[in-house]
Amino acid sequence: MWLAESRLDVSAQVNLDRMSRSEDVHHIAVMPDVHLGHSVNNGTVIATEHLIYPQAVGGDIGCGIAAIRFAAARLFDSDQQGHWIIRELYRRVPALKQRETRNLPERLNQLQLSNESLIKKGQREGAYQLGTLGCGNHFVEFQEDETGCAWFMIHTGSRAMGQIITEYHLACAATSTTGLKYLDCQSPQGQAYLQDMEWAKQYATLNRLAIIAEVAEIMENHFNIKVDEDSYLDCTHNFVRRENHFGREWWVHRKSAISAQPEELGIVAGSMGTPSFIVRGMGLAEALCSSSHGAGRVLSRTEARKTISQKSMEQQLGTVRYDENHLRNLRDEAPGAYRDIHKVMRTQRELTRQVTRLTPKLNFKYPDRKKTNLIP
Repeated sequence: MWLAESRLDVSAQVNLDRMSRSEDVHHIAVMPDVHLGHSVNNGTVIATEHLIYPQAVGGDIGCGIAAIRFAAARLFDSDQQGHWIIRELYRRVPALKQRETRNLPERLNQLQLSNESLIKKGQREGAYQLGTLGCGNHFVEFQEDETGCAWFMIHTGSRAMGQIITEYHLACAATSTTGLKYLDCQSPQGQAYLQDMEWAKQYATLNRLAIIAEVAEIMENHFNIKVDEDSYLDCTHNFVRRENHFGREWWVHRKSAISAQPEELGIVAGSMGTPSFIVRGMGLAEALCSSSHGAGRVLSRTEARKTISQKSMEQQLGTVRYDENHLRNLRDEAPGAYRDIHKVMRTQRELTRQVTRLTPKLNFKYPDRKKTNLIP
């Protein structure tokens, strides 16, 4: 375990103990951003020989972060420009679904889902949600690196399709002695899950690319600022794949954790008011060549709404631009609801090394689903 605090939260420890007792779980690595998750903690990496645990991947299969640099030193000369961009983001990047269905990219059609009902849902929900952000901790952010260059970052995943795929396969899964669900990788059901997970991973990447395309068009058409396509980086943090560790082959599950193979580039996100980092992996075997994906929550959403005032959140955000009209409904995403990202980065010095520090300049996100009717 690489913990930023002296010990795990009691509920998170219960989850971890259950995972460690589950069949075929041979190795667990706990990241510095670990926090309580449904069934399996976020910030957890597990290795199995032949069993696949969908709950150790999570419902938002393929969720991740993408970043790209702009060919410009500065983006915002005034608050007016920042407010205009936020209005454009509301118009061009919906929270939950597009106004009209979109054609799914050919790459997804080539992969194909394993079941006719999933195919139909992909053609319906998947087509309506491609290019949508989602709510909660998913964000669009404009940033600046140490040299003054401007960047754009997006955090989102496979939207409803990841949940649909996960629920479909959990219904077919066996139940372990600890209550967690699993599929044998060699069974038809296990092979079908792996096939559908790859589809969802690709969907999530294409979803991020669709949003990047919208933002790139906004910036080029209205500010004559282009993106540097060579700088594009996409980093997934909810997936399972076959990897070699300790001289053996394993199924490595990462839930809210990134791969950190030697020299591999990755992204570790801060909070709304704190820096994010592009990193290189150190390839530490004991950590299953992994690292944290972000800061990690220290307050639940309910606790954050109860304890963090709007004024306090304004102070925490400092000079970062945001939509003031909906700040009250985003208090559960306040920087104070998350760990100190600098402490997280110090804790995982043997897991990754920092390459680029990205300081937030404008953050855009939607509140939870119950409050999306408040958004224009």
